[in-house]
Amino acid sequence: MKNKYLLLFALTTLMATLSGCGGESANIIPETYDSSTANGACTPKMNGCVEFALDYPLDGLNFTCSSDTTNSFISILDLSDGAATGSCRTGDKVTFFIKGEKDKKINLGVVELNKVARLSSGQVPRLTILDMAVGITQQEAQVLSKDDPTVRVAMKLAKIFQALALQQNKIDTPTDIQALYITDAMRLKLELILSSVTSQQIISDEYVNMIKPWVDVSVIDDDQAFEVVSKLMTIATAAVYQPEFALFSTSGVLGSLISGSDGLVGCNKEVCDLKDSSTKYLFGHFMLITDRQGYTFGSGLQWKGTATSNLAAISSVNAELIRKVKPVRMTAPAQAHWINPINKKIDQDYQLDVADVNSQPLIISQGKLFNDYMMAGREQFYKILTNKTTVSSEDLKDFGRWKQSTTTDEFKGSLDLYKIFPITYLDKQVFQSVSNVKSGDKYIFPMYADLTFKFTNTAVPAVKLGIVIDQNGDIRSNIKSGSTETDMSTSGNACTENSFNQNTFVDQYGVQQYRLGTVARAFTANKLLSIRMILGHDKFAKINGALVGMNSTIRTSSDSSTESVVVGGALLDLASLLDPALTSGQARVTFTDSAKQPVRWGNSLASFQHVYNLANANAASDADKALATLAGGTLDFTLAPCYSIAIK
Repeated sequence: MKNKYLLLFALTTLMATLSGCGGESANIIPETYDSSTANGACTPKMNGCVEFALDYPLDGLNFTCSSDTTNSFISILDLSDGAATGSCRTGDKVTFFIKGEKDKKINLGVVELNKVARLSSGQVPRLTILDMAVGITQQEAQVLSKDDPTVRVAMKLAKIFQALALQQNKIDTPTDIQALYITDAMRLKLELILSSVTSQQIISDEYVNMIKPWVDVSVIDDDQAFEVVSKLMTIATAAVYQPEFALFSTSGVLGSLISGSDGLVGCNKEVCDLKDSSTKYLFGHFMLITDRQGYTFGSGLQWKGTATSNLAAISSVNAELIRKVKPVRMTAPAQAHWINPINKKIDQDYQLDVADVNSQPLIISQGKLFNDYMMAGREQFYKILTNKTTVSSEDLKDFGRWKQSTTTDEFKGSLDLYKIFPITYLDKQVFQSVSNVKSGDKYIFPMYADLTFKFTNTAVPAVKLGIVIDQNGDIRSNIKSGSTETDMSTSGNACTENSFNQNTFVDQYGVQQYRLGTVARAFTANKLLSIRMILGHDKFAKINGALVGMNSTIRTSSDSSTESVVVGGALLDLASLLDPALTSGQARVTFTDSAKQPVRWGNSLASFQHVYNLANANAASDADKALATLAGGTLDFTLAPCYSIAIK
């Protein structure tokens, strides 16, 4: 059995793991001299070894690594991790193919691993269906469009995989994405084709008739194939994004391999000179979510001000500002652009609004994600990520950069960014929606529910918020008309999507709703869904900026014994709803963290306001003290009274 390595780790995150088993397993058809049954040429997490995860949940895809001239391997799908993985040595060329029982093959191109990842890190980089298409065309895609030659090849790969999934009854609709296993029977049937298929025959469309004895790809049309490719590219991009919190060290350690991250830092001068006491600094932190529809939104905070001269490091400046000036809220409204899934770059300005009448929005203007995990804002960190020894003027365009104007100053600086908690496909063994079940079968999504935010400070009244987990696996608010600060629950008859406007997010009652988060993954063994949410809008009042399901701890002090922002996991147990014997009126769910304890939510702005208040007891206003009471608490989840299991 292969060693299992989780996809989800980062500097400020503490991930609680869930183990599970089940599902099918592809039998390996050994090639000549192949004595290995592992899914790669090296051991992941070892120096010089790069593990990759396929964006398509495909078990049994054959591949070879150029550094290993003897063995071939297959991708192995681990349902407990939600991803199919493989590994090769750094710098390898990875050749993908589907092999029959004997000698027939469908060749799927050669991918240069350096273009996906150059080093091992705490998170497994995604190797996408578009990366495989580049391996066939040897031409980078320019835009996610059916007219792009490389995207068209990705569509042909999608047709093969989706036609196989339909043939194997793994999916009921042509655009659904579910686990696919290359089985012995499929490999035996592949021998019916007259000759092996080359990459060039895929480009030229000759493959369609060649593989017809094996699978008929005409059951998937171009529009459906493009929808699948688009979904896969969105899944590969969707995750939580945050800067490292550069507070206690200038060299945060990522695993044991990478250091040098500073987070979001800058000042009002061309050079941020620690010896210049007139310099005004700005640093901040945020969390963003990219959901399954490709929208990115979130919440954060920043500090601006001068610091004592002759401090030893930027972390010392940040630590001083936290105690010297009040934190200011940043909110990122939902935006349809963020990291371009084609080139992994921020190639449009991304905006975070700042709750300060004297400040314009903070604009993230550029940056490129390397290793499908990290963006570097400074030269030292960039060189570590890219293995480069020099930096060109073109390289500088890939550095993380931000800017912000105020009535008196122009701030700008660097951004070291981390992509954490990438999402996976949603297995329909757990996530049964109107989009993926057969006609006549029951489904449970969209799901309508109410969240009750309870505060650790019991003097603060609880807040109830109505939500919908929609058929895509994304989460939005479902606030009733006439809501109050403490009661934004679901209306008694608001369990329908019929009149909801997906473009304006205004519901059938004229109430503005908001994107809140997404379902990160499904755990098939335990019938659990992991959900993540960030509430970012003034409408949410006392729970504005609430973080849910982040499995994160953000330290608020260099003293580890003091309080921190703790945000637990959020797991929705659907075992009862999925029970075939369930009768009307018995619907219920449980909502806990991975230790079966109540879900804990946090608010970083309120927590750091508390830090400021302690350091400035005489200066803290009543509003400051009230904000500090909203730092977090526990969260309850109950199905809305109007919700019921439906039949397609």
